[in-house]
This record gives sequence, C-alpha cells and structure tokens, in this order.
Amino acid sequence: SGPQPLQRRANPARSAPSLAQPLRGAVLPAARAAPPSPRMSEEYRARSKNAVLVKDDIGRAKPTIYDLPPDGHAFGRAEPPDAEGAREIMQSWASHVPRKKPGVDVQDFRKLNRLAATSGVKSASDLKEFRKYNDVKLVPKGPEGALPKVIPSDVIPSFAYGMKSRPSTPIHSVIGGQYALEQEEALAMLYQQHADSKDMPNGKRPIKLTLATRKQIMNGRANRALHDNPPEQKELFKLSKFKKVQTKLGTSASAPTLVQSA
Repeated sequence: SGPQPLQRRANPARSAPSLAQPLRGAVLPAARAAPPSPRMSEEYRARSKNAVLVKDDIGRAKPTIYDLPPDGHAFGRAEPPDAEGAREIMQSWASHVPRKKPGVDVQDFRKLNRLAATSGVKSASDLKEFRKYNDVKLVPKGPEGALPKVIPSDVIPSFAYGMKSRPSTPIHSVIGGQYALEQEEALAMLYQQHADSKDMPNGKRPIKLTLATRKQIMNGRANRALHDNPPEQKELFKLSKFKKVQTKLGTSASAPTLVQSA
C-alpha cells in the first residue's frame, strides 16, 4: 500500500451557509422604511413650556414658560388708600399750630450747666445730683425791638387783603337762558306801552325827540328869555385917573354950541 493523498478538513464555518449572509441568488424581502420624525406644531411648542422650543413673534416679547396669574393681576403690595385726597386738600386749609411756649415751671438748663461747671461738676451723675438741689427757673424773654403793629386780620379774622376781582361769570344763568328771558320781558313791556299810547282818550301821541332837536329847543328858549329880560348894561372900562376928568367941548367962546337933536 502506497502513501494516501492528504485530505483537507472541511471548515464548517466556511462550508455551511451562514444564517446571517443571504444565499446567492436568493430573493430578499423589501426593507422596511424608517418612520418619519414627527414635526412639532406651533401649538405644541407653546404648550411645551420649554424655553428652547418656545418661539417668539416678530415685534412681541417671548411668551413665558412659567405659570403666571392672568393679565389683570397686579403684582406688589397693595397700599391702603389715603384718607385725604386732592379734593379734601384743596377744599380745606389746615392753619398752622404754633409750638407750645415754655411755661413758668421750666428750668433754665443753660444757667444750670454754667453753675455746674463753675461748681466743679465733671460727670453726668454729679450733674444729676446738682440739679436736684439747684433749681433755676426760666425767665420768659420780653419782646425784642418795637412792638408788633396791629393789622386788620388780627381784629377781624375774616378780613381779606388784596384787590377785589370781578365776580365770577354766572354760567348757570347763561346756560339756563335767564338773560334772554329778561330781554323778552323788557321787549314785551315796551310793545305794551307803545300799544297803550295809541289807545289814549285825548288822542295825543308823545313824540320822541332827537338830541339835535332838544338842543335847538333849548337854544330857542334861552334866546326868548334873553330878549324878554335883557341884562343891565355894564359900564365901559376906564382907567381910574380919567374917571373924574370933565369934558371940554363947548366951554370956549369961539367953539360952537353942540345941541343934541331930539
């Protein structure tokens, strides 16, 4: 027996068809398509409360991602309303109340401190004891300078200073038509007087004269009175040294005699 040929051992991994690799010529089923990713809508982004997903609109602020109160809510502490408003302040005037002046039983601390310093008091406790046994009353000060003058408001509290202004416009009478009613009544009275003058029993009708006519009548009456009662003629003016000088006409023999004709 001669030598036998070597036989290769079959590799089971290479010889056996793999389950993972398809066989040659085999028909594979169609591969499944991956599902499309869902697209987020604007409503979903607004409801997500995510700062990254929430979008803002042009010209508007970015919507909040927190749970906030409604739009009409006011933040902060509510202050209590003031008892006095602008109306109360303008309609009422609070007069100044001066500070109470020191009375008679008030100590003069300035004099006490000076006396304590001259007495050798050095501490606050010693000053306290010093005040117990030394009482210096405060002397009220007298008026400095001239005495104050008495002004009208001191005597009459309701006295008002300044120039009186014109009264306010009675707007109620203007709107209510009071002035128009008064003019209508005056015009009706004038028409009534005119109608009564026409119905007079003597038949006379008064005539309203103009200004020129009244002046003409007055001038005529003055001229008539001057003609009826002429004024006395006044002596002509003459210097006092010529008043006693006698006339010289007709005194000489050669001068003709002047005879006044009748």
